[in-house]
This record gives sequence, structure tokens and C-alpha cells, in this order.
Amino acid sequence: MKKVALFTVLLLLSVSLSGCLGGGRGKGDNNRGNMGSPEEVKADDYNVLYVGHSFGRTFAITLQELAHASGFEDHAQYIEMSGGASGAPDALWADDGHRENIKAYLDTGEIDVFIMICCSIEFVETEGESDEAVWNFSSYALDKNPNTRIGLAMPWKDFPQDYDNAEAHRDGADEAYSMWVNLSNDLNEDYPDADIFTFHHAEVVYDLRAAYEAGELEGDVKQLTGPSRNSVFTDEKGHAGDITVDTGALIWLNAVHGVEPKDAPAFPQWETDIRTVAQAALDNADQ
Repeated sequence: MKKVALFTVLLLLSVSLSGCLGGGRGKGDNNRGNMGSPEEVKADDYNVLYVGHSFGRTFAITLQELAHASGFEDHAQYIEMSGGASGAPDALWADDGHRENIKAYLDTGEIDVFIMICCSIEFVETEGESDEAVWNFSSYALDKNPNTRIGLAMPWKDFPQDYDNAEAHRDGADEAYSMWVNLSNDLNEDYPDADIFTFHHAEVVYDLRAAYEAGELEGDVKQLTGPSRNSVFTDEKGHAGDITVDTGALIWLNAVHGVEPKDAPAFPQWETDIRTVAQAALDNADQ
């Protein structure tokens, strides 16, 4: 019975993560979402490099402003963006342009935090057992700067309207994240002196959807999908609306700078205390 249950979970995992790999529907992302360049990296800054697709990019952008507001004035954010499946670690490593540009950042020896996002095809096909590209990038980063922290982010399942409700949308996500954490632990075994961490910003996405469906976001959210200013998602693909971005950025702030969401600056533009939402999601992920 346990083997049957495990097989079911892994099947759900491979189906759910296929969303990160692009399903051939929707407009997807573009490849013009980079932020900064290797030539701009300064030794005196706390340099954070995010490489991946748009289900991480908006949080990385917002993180810079949020970090500054939280007192981390030396935070400098850089982004190497590629849309959909092409933003997974394996695709970035295989692409000459992206790989060499990422290496150029790392060659400075001044990248303090290097963040990748799930999910490579290998991770899905091996049921979370391996992802060579994550090792390739981590090895290169740590060779250039042994103090670089390696972050692994877990996104949410795309095409949210394919799911009847938040519970169905979330189904399998916890198992996916558990495998992502296990992969991180394996990476840490190979690099025991490195600071390697995972974070699950998808938690707040599912929680905000559940809160919307329960009528708890009426002052801030008018529909599940629509204009960014008052929706959980902005399009069919499931890109994050403004409240989702701000809440998810609190998870990134915790991951990068260790700030508990409840201690972060207030967001007066929202009637909902999104710090409470982020704190609950963070606490749940830690269990």
C-alpha cells in the first residue's frame, strides 16, 4: 500500500512540475527580463544573483526594494532571466549564452547569494533524485567564492484555473518541496562547508488563493485572475498579481536575510496583513 501511495505522489509530482517546464499553452515568459550585468557587481555590496524563469523573477525584483526598506542598504540584486522551461537549471546550463553570462557574474568572486529555481527535466524524470545542472552551477559558484550561499526556490503549479480550488491546486506540492529539500541535502553532503538552503514561496500562492476563495481578501482582491492590482494571478499561465508578489517577497527576504515576515516593514497598501500570511506559510514549510 505504501508503494502505491508513493507512486501516486510521484506521479502527481511529475505532472505538477511539468507546469514549470512549459506546457505549450499561454504566452509564457520572454527572455528580456534581466536585471543588471556582471560589470556592475561591486565588492562592497551584498550581491544576490537569481537565475531562472518568471515565477521567481518578480520576487527577486521586489526583494531589492524590500531589503533596502528593511535596513539592508547594501543589497544589490541581479537577474539572469529566461522564460518557462528555458529558465530551469538544466536549460540555463545547456544554453551557451545564459551559461556564460551566469559564469561571468560568478567569475567576479563577489556573488554572495546564488539562487536557482525548480525544475530541471532531470529532476522530474528521476523523481527528485538528481539534477546535474544544479551541481554544475553550484560547483562553479563555490569554486569562484567558497562563501557563496546557494538557494533553491520552489515555484507553484501553473495554469491555476485548471484546478477547481486551492486545495486541488496545491495537491502534490508539499511532496514536491520535500523532494527539493532532499536534493538540497544531497548537494550539502557534497559541499559540507557551503550554506545551501531551500525556500517555498509557492506556499503563499496557495494560501492566498485559499484566502480569496474563503472571502478573506475582499478589500484587496476582486478576482482570482485579472488586473495585477487586485488579483491573485494576472493571466492564464498563473503569473503573480501584486499582492502575491509582495507576500512572496517576504519569503525571499527571510531566505536571503533571515528577517521573519512579522518583523518586516508594513504594507499599508493592503488591508490584509500579508506579513501574517507569509509568516504562516513560512512556519508551515518549516514543519
